[in-house]
Amino acid sequence: MDATSVSTARFDQWLLDSALNTPINGQANRIRYRLLRGTRRLRLFVSDPAVTFSLGAFNLRLPLSHELPFYRRKFPDYACNLGKVSFHARRKYPDLTMIDVGANIGDSVAMVHGYSDHPVLCLEGEPRFFQLLKENTRNLPAVEIEQTFIGAPGDHVGSIAVRLGNAQVRLGPTPGQSTICTLTEALGRHPRFASAKLLKIDAEGFDCRIIAAETKLLKVNKPILFFEYYPKCSEFVGQKAFPVFTTLSSLGYSMILIYQNVGSYFMSLTLDQVDALEDLHHFISNQAGFCDVAAFHTEDLEIAINLRAAESASRALKQPAKNGHLP
Repeated sequence: MDATSVSTARFDQWLLDSALNTPINGQANRIRYRLLRGTRRLRLFVSDPAVTFSLGAFNLRLPLSHELPFYRRKFPDYACNLGKVSFHARRKYPDLTMIDVGANIGDSVAMVHGYSDHPVLCLEGEPRFFQLLKENTRNLPAVEIEQTFIGAPGDHVGSIAVRLGNAQVRLGPTPGQSTICTLTEALGRHPRFASAKLLKIDAEGFDCRIIAAETKLLKVNKPILFFEYYPKCSEFVGQKAFPVFTTLSSLGYSMILIYQNVGSYFMSLTLDQVDALEDLHHFISNQAGFCDVAAFHTEDLEIAINLRAAESASRALKQPAKNGHLP
């Protein structure tokens, strides 16, 4: 790398670090922060270089355009929910293995390793994210990776739109340059994870489509499911979202924990509470938003109950004091 490239790389890193470390209290700080964010946007018109961001004990390489650092700055609980789920899952399953569909740059691996160091299979199809995933997990022997998108039988990648750290796949009529396969097919190449008890899916609308396509796998393995419930995005890829709850109930799943899209625990429901599930669906749909769902099979109901208790206790500690006194 020549001197100019080194200088540019240092500037890019400084730009990210300065924006993240600038307080937003006080007019002068807010002006500085807006200037830094604006400079970042201008920089992205030229190129989108890789920079480093610390997540727990990991120094992750990610595109400058990736919003993860700013989500984490604004919402400290962002992405911690998956780590908590993995922690409680491993208390019951000491030999826990996990599948990460839509692994992106490896941020979920970094997060769960802060709670539990179990083996993880990472599946990511977007080329640049995959290269950064490979770099970010190269020193983790318990991690296997594969460059592929996951979908339903017969799906073909038409195009890929990358924005703010997310890759949105548009389906096409014929196979394209990018690979897409079913989860069952991918697991055939990674037998260590064939019976994984924790399945995380964050696939920009493909989540419910994947679940609907993998009922046989789910019926046999009964994994704890952690997925993104995004009705608008799900319909974009031809899959209605709401029937996923009926599907899960038919497979023996009985309870879900719902997290806001910023990572904070929201509520729990049993899958026989159809009216409440419909209300949740319509609320999220009307907001054009999404939430994270952790779904538990009846055989793992105690994990759901213990996790809910832990989340409720944590929420109580975060309640603002009344009349100047701690509760």
